[in-house]
Amino acid sequence: MSNNSAEFQEILNAAKEKRGDLPVETMIVSSHLAQMRLFILRRGVEFFCDQDSYGGRREFLKKVYESNMLEMKLESIIDYFLCDGQGLFYFRPSGDSYQIMYFPKDSYRCYRDQMGDIEHVEIIYTFEVKEPNMMDAYATPGKRGGRKKYIQLKVYKDRVEQTLSNEKIEFDNSAGRLTMQQPGQTEVLSNTLGFIPAVEVFNHLDCTGESTGTGEFDWMANQILFHDELVRNVRKNMKFFGNPTLVSSRPRHDILESGDENSMRPTISSQAGFYAMDRPSTRTSHPGFSAGLDGQIKVPRVIANLEPTDRVSYMTPDAVSGDQNMYVKQYRSEIRLALGGVDDLDFNMASSAYEMKSLYGRCAATAEKKAKALFEFGLCKLFALMIQHEEFLFEESFASAQGLIKPNLPLEEEFDDLVLFQEAENTYALELQQYTVTKDKLLSASIESGNIPNGVIGLIPDGSDKVNWRWTGEIFEEDSQGILNNSIVVRNLQELGVDSIEALKYLFPSKTDEERAAMLTGFPFRMVQQSQQAFNTFVSMIGQLYQLPHPQIPNQPLAADPNLDITGFLYRSLDFLRKELSYSGKYKPDDGELTPSKLSDADRKRSQLGLPTRDERPVQLPGSPSGGSSGFNGLPANGGPAGFGGPGSSSQSLAGGVSSTQRKPEFTASVPGPGVVLGISDTDSTSQYPGQLGLTAPAMGQSGSADLFSASFNPGLFGPGAQPNSAVGGSAAVSAAGSGAGSVSKSRRKRSK
Repeated sequence: MSNNSAEFQEILNAAKEKRGDLPVETMIVSSHLAQMRLFILRRGVEFFCDQDSYGGRREFLKKVYESNMLEMKLESIIDYFLCDGQGLFYFRPSGDSYQIMYFPKDSYRCYRDQMGDIEHVEIIYTFEVKEPNMMDAYATPGKRGGRKKYIQLKVYKDRVEQTLSNEKIEFDNSAGRLTMQQPGQTEVLSNTLGFIPAVEVFNHLDCTGESTGTGEFDWMANQILFHDELVRNVRKNMKFFGNPTLVSSRPRHDILESGDENSMRPTISSQAGFYAMDRPSTRTSHPGFSAGLDGQIKVPRVIANLEPTDRVSYMTPDAVSGDQNMYVKQYRSEIRLALGGVDDLDFNMASSAYEMKSLYGRCAATAEKKAKALFEFGLCKLFALMIQHEEFLFEESFASAQGLIKPNLPLEEEFDDLVLFQEAENTYALELQQYTVTKDKLLSASIESGNIPNGVIGLIPDGSDKVNWRWTGEIFEEDSQGILNNSIVVRNLQELGVDSIEALKYLFPSKTDEERAAMLTGFPFRMVQQSQQAFNTFVSMIGQLYQLPHPQIPNQPLAADPNLDITGFLYRSLDFLRKELSYSGKYKPDDGELTPSKLSDADRKRSQLGLPTRDERPVQLPGSPSGGSSGFNGLPANGGPAGFGGPGSSSQSLAGGVSSTQRKPEFTASVPGPGVVLGISDTDSTSQYPGQLGLTAPAMGQSGSADLFSASFNPGLFGPGAQPNSAVGGSAAVSAAGSGAGSVSKSRRKRSK
């Protein structure tokens, strides 16, 4: 049995899709998923930001969470995530809000760069359309009266390619070509976000960090299939041996009931061999004896006319033995234990409430790891990307509302002269700096006054945009006695001198430090009373020390001894009181930890104009010609054999011609992570992959005699100052003239003179 067997996939599909029509006997997968859902979701999940000075981020997250009905979708997301082992969260701007979608393992392909960031992602899913063309051969009818459509999304940083087709769309095959006969209609849209709005989540990671996407039950497939077979055999035995068997020495017609309204009488047609397929007939069954609704044959309550030698008795076999039942139960418990859960039917494992809570602590620990993988590394990152985009929209709309005009970014391809481009770039940098300073001053003034101009959308920039999550309630809620005990612990810790924010963790473990600080904005009368008593105690001690003479120096008081100076205690008590009366939140600056790989400002402009991007970092594998300026083993790429000077080097001695190794630092040549699929954005392989002789295709030039294209042989066409002739070979002439082998610029000629 393999993990990809049809039986095992039926078990997983029955649990994921909530299908009861599949022949599945075991309940291990469904029970484990139900238990994980219970401990992952608990009483609800809440998303929030640690930094929320203006209160807009919490409302934004709540709006997006409720508009997408994530609370209803999370149960199914958990099932697919655990069974598949991986999934993809994708969002897209939709009006004033965002549309969040989750795609299982078979619905997307994620390609990354060497830094581990998503380079582009491909998504395929279906939907239904009510269309009048019902004669389309490729349009598959849906379950709800529409025609099934297939859509493919290829999301890049600068564009989104949407392909709509009636035919089923498959991912690219091994040859890199689509398998569709009708590719459908493709529309290219501009990605206004400037980054990939997707986050991939994984259930399991191996020791190397490889994201294998292994499902929760894949490694236990053989055991689960064996348990399914055991349960199926037990059910067959129960069905076959569940009812007692009548054993009698009398004939059958003397024991069984006959002649009721449901009895079947022989007919002429049945005797001739004819019978109906949809109703019983005496052609295929015995007449005179009827069966009940449950398929059992009726026996009269009193069997008359029994002779002394007749025997009538019931035989009740043991359908499922005790050993067989114990083995099935133990096998199920071992599988649930290996999955990190506990079998709910094993009540004998816990004899008290504390033992039961400790037993379910194993399930809580396993579910918490799954919740972190799904929420902390999935939805939280997704919400952080939304907040970053909302802050970007706020800055752009605020500048537009204030009448500020952002300077126009110059593009290199718009200038023929490099000097003019550099001058335009320097001018743009100065104008951008002035624009940024003016915008920041106006933004600070507007925030301080609380007057935001009309037409401004988005969220106010507020430092760190990290999003966290927490449960809104535990499964085992604390009773009043438990809450009272926790409050006593908090009060005792405060009286010991522990910080109130730290002490309140025992009473409110799910709240943040900023929220606990906001809770302490009231008047702590008990702390004030205790601090005042301590201050008075220290003051009275000082008075007593001034009244008592020093034992060693009788003419001076005891307070004159520097070792008995308690003035610092007075300051400490006042500082403690001041801190207890002035708790406030802390500002967390944006450290750029969750900032995705975005397009540059120039590439954003190119994307809006429909031009290809130029600033994106290409995938550079070690040893490839595009991997940098150095070749293999750190030797110069343009060097000759053994690292010596190659063609064009100066004619100096052998010792002076040895070039030192020039190696790149490791931070400039990242290696791909284990198991990732690299995405190659540039489909032009001529500049990346060398030919048979190690020469790239454009450098090989035009076919023909090499002497014809030599500057020394034909100086009129290829010599200094000559113009290329298209009739003779314009491409080759341009290549020779631009290479520097036979041409010298005017400035260089003047300097040589």
